[in-house]
Amino acid sequence: MKSLIPKEIRAKTLSNIIVVCVGIALAVTLLHLGEIWTAFKAVLHTIAPFIVGFIIAFLLMPIVNRVESLFNHVLFKRNPHPRLSRALATIIAYVVFLSLLSGFFAILVPQLITSVKSILQYIANFVSMNRDTINQLLLKYEFLSIEGEQLVIAWENVVSQLMNYTSLVVNNLMAISSSIYTLVFQLLVGMIAAFYLLMDKEKYCAQVKKLCYSLFKTSTCETLIYWTRRAHRIFSGFITGKILDSMIIGVICYVCMLIFRIEYPLLISVIVGFTNVVPFFGPLIGAIPCTLILLLINPLSALWFLVFILILQQLDGNVIGPFIMGDYVGLSPFFIMLAIMVGGGLFGFPGMLLGVPIFALIYAIVRATSEARLRARNLPTDSDAYIGIPKDIDLELKQEREESHETPDI
Repeated sequence: MKSLIPKEIRAKTLSNIIVVCVGIALAVTLLHLGEIWTAFKAVLHTIAPFIVGFIIAFLLMPIVNRVESLFNHVLFKRNPHPRLSRALATIIAYVVFLSLLSGFFAILVPQLITSVKSILQYIANFVSMNRDTINQLLLKYEFLSIEGEQLVIAWENVVSQLMNYTSLVVNNLMAISSSIYTLVFQLLVGMIAAFYLLMDKEKYCAQVKKLCYSLFKTSTCETLIYWTRRAHRIFSGFITGKILDSMIIGVICYVCMLIFRIEYPLLISVIVGFTNVVPFFGPLIGAIPCTLILLLINPLSALWFLVFILILQQLDGNVIGPFIMGDYVGLSPFFIMLAIMVGGGLFGFPGMLLGVPIFALIYAIVRATSEARLRARNLPTDSDAYIGIPKDIDLELKQEREESHETPDI
């Protein structure tokens, strides 16, 4: 039996029902946001090792691809062995990864601990030498109400306890910290999961494509595949390029600090290199604690360090960064600042790091959609064409507005 309800009314009714259902779902989500967030964190904690494995596989994939291609063209050119070639390439990638990780802990960590101990000892000496001035300042601004030797004794006790417990914490780190155990467990499980992901990455991608084609139209699947590849290009180029860029900046900082004889070169270079992972604000974030450390030791060194960081930031932003990363992001400085602030405010340090490529992907999708709609209306896609709105575009827009307000004759 043919339906008596017109097709337009049925479509409108269906869209209204969907809107109402979405509204109810949002209301329920807001009412039970605490329970949902708790459940989400529990699930996230459970699958954390596999997320770590995906990140490891994502970072090692360029190495695996290049080594595998080399094996296929040199070692297995006459007698192809794809599984063996993939396995050898994955093992080599793991050796490189573990070598870098071991080198970091074996070389940098002991020197960093020595630098931290030296800084704590200097703070203790500084407090002892300036006890009267510190007492007067703290009492003047009402930070503490105790006077005389009690304040000095309190300061010296805190510093001495820190000095005593530093060696204890370092020597018994694995025994007293459950978080270290969790980190090691997640890393081991993640490395195993990453190995399987790298070995059969084409198979897993094919399964996802198969599921996509079974649920959506062919054109929709092709669009999803295109944007997935675009997202992979943006994220892989940004993250791997930023890590390499940060390592180079850390090495340059270390060498220059050795040349100019600035104190604690290794500790400060590690801080600068680590914070440089954050785009735009990274060098400034790293310069603040480093400058405070140098102010305690040598104010003149702190001044030279600030000048050096400003020069290094300009070198990184205008030469090293664009050369390594290319145009993977394609965002203006304003949008980069917006992405970092929003991502950092919502998700902390991971949000500051991943906010830029996520925003770049959203920006690319919005740009492609808007340009496609403009081309369908025979309008220019270049943004410069809309500065002041040229007369021909203005007239066409006015005609469209007039046509949309015309009423049909009865």
